[in-house]
Amino acid sequence: MNNPTEFLARFWGIDDASVTPMDGGMNSDTWLVEHEGSTYVAKAVSPEMAAALVAGGEVATTLAEAGFVTGPPVPTRDGRMVLTEPALALLAHVPGRELGGESDEEQGWIASTLAGVHSASSPTLGPNTATFALDWLSPQMPGVGDHQWLTAAIEAVRHETDPLTLTWSVLHTDPAPEAFIHNDTTGVTGLIDWTGARRGPVLYDVASAVMYLGGIEHASAFLNTYQSQGPLSADEMRHLEAFSRFREAVQGAYFAGRLASNDLTGGIEHADNEKGLSDARRRLGALGFAAS
Repeated sequence: MNNPTEFLARFWGIDDASVTPMDGGMNSDTWLVEHEGSTYVAKAVSPEMAAALVAGGEVATTLAEAGFVTGPPVPTRDGRMVLTEPALALLAHVPGRELGGESDEEQGWIASTLAGVHSASSPTLGPNTATFALDWLSPQMPGVGDHQWLTAAIEAVRHETDPLTLTWSVLHTDPAPEAFIHNDTTGVTGLIDWTGARRGPVLYDVASAVMYLGGIEHASAFLNTYQSQGPLSADEMRHLEAFSRFREAVQGAYFAGRLASNDLTGGIEHADNEKGLSDARRRLGALGFAAS
């Protein structure tokens, strides 16, 4: 989609809006929408991700109703949370600044927000980890078979984590620092970009945040705050390194799939997908997986 203006008018009744392209990330296209003193974000994804956009909208709405700042979808005039043809959502804009996670203070804000989401979303034990993310982490996924080391890594991390029964809750699934928006006036940190949210082992989100913060050794402030405020016991947190390997394997499978289909969504280049795959392999090596 090059411009959502027609759909904003037809389905949300927003005419004559100022629509400006934004950096939507690797899986979507986004636009800043300004209309009659209100600000929104329009987000479009591929047809294959329409269900994930809907699921994420439902999670964001539920959490917003519970008091979290999530940038939930604005319903269409006929009451739909998002459109599915095309896959388009109009989201509430969250004012503030994206976090980078370099300082202990920012890592604390990230950890508190993520721990709050997990704790508020009915954390419960199980089911078995073997049921989680089969659509994200399998040797049969597109492109994976082109990389022998990645096939071996997926089999290894599945063997390591599948037997575990851990605490599950609602996951963001991609809590990079830039998804956390801090309002310096109110002191509140929001969490946006919920496409792909689902229930799963809480350690997956923790490992994802640690990955984006540069690894366990660079995420000590995040981990200290999360362990004091989140729903996981110290005994469960000892599996963090295993889930860090799991998360890197997911990253590898993601970029292998993008390379196989020449997916350049998000305005990136082929070399960026190659770098993403290479970085996942390198970080897996640092976590103890010897990629041959």
